[in-house]
Amino acid sequence: MKHIHILEAKGLTKDFIPPLSLSFGKLLRSGFRFRERVRALEDVSFTLDRGRILGILGPNGAGKTTLLKILATLILPDKGSVVINSCRAGIDDNRIKSFTGLVSSQERSFYWRLTGRQNLEFFAAMYGIENAKRRLDYLFGLFDVDYQDMRFDSYSAGMKQKFALMRGLLHDPGLLLLDEPTRSLDYTTALSLRDFIRAHLVRERGKTVIFTTHNMEEAEDFCDLFMILHKGRLYAMGTLDELRKRIDNPSAALGEIFVKLTEGSRIC
Repeated sequence: MKHIHILEAKGLTKDFIPPLSLSFGKLLRSGFRFRERVRALEDVSFTLDRGRILGILGPNGAGKTTLLKILATLILPDKGSVVINSCRAGIDDNRIKSFTGLVSSQERSFYWRLTGRQNLEFFAAMYGIENAKRRLDYLFGLFDVDYQDMRFDSYSAGMKQKFALMRGLLHDPGLLLLDEPTRSLDYTTALSLRDFIRAHLVRERGKTVIFTTHNMEEAEDFCDLFMILHKGRLYAMGTLDELRKRIDNPSAALGEIFVKLTEGSRIC
């Protein structure tokens, strides 16, 4: 019987034109020269099985957020293909959106003058969720939230991040895409959040998680599978032990592995 992955990406390539920063006078003097395109991803291919936590590792500008946006069908790749839960991006986008939840550390779509509950009620209506009150009460209990009727702009960073996660879970997705979700959190809150995701969402509920970070220690503690992404290129992917074998060092920390694999030529 053929093995079916929850996600299969092939040859993903994406270019961007950087935003125009010249004044109109400088633009005239430049003769409106064509701006060079910047390659955010180059020929990225990988597969992922259900129930795994994949950490995508790389510095700012590595292509991590671009990759997540492609997987969430927010942007299309210039080349390549994505299949999620047997649905093809660009063809079955609505079905993919119903199966995925994207959570960002820079969530700006909440309405700050509304309460947390009112925000989630609005998003639940957009998703067309039936019995939204029951779903919200379940999430408030799940995240141990008792401040849902306070204005959103009164929340701490940790509180806001909990609501971002609850929004991502409103429609009970099987695949969670987490873009540096602990960036603005203190150590204790971030640890609690990672433990909750790993213990409840992955082990108990069978969710699959893709988690981006440039914090190697955090990734090593949280993830069971790692992707090394650097300058838009995929250098390696595997478990910690598999990556250690790549550099022939059975005790290497993830940060050391990243440096060793990216300081030379492309490996994958």
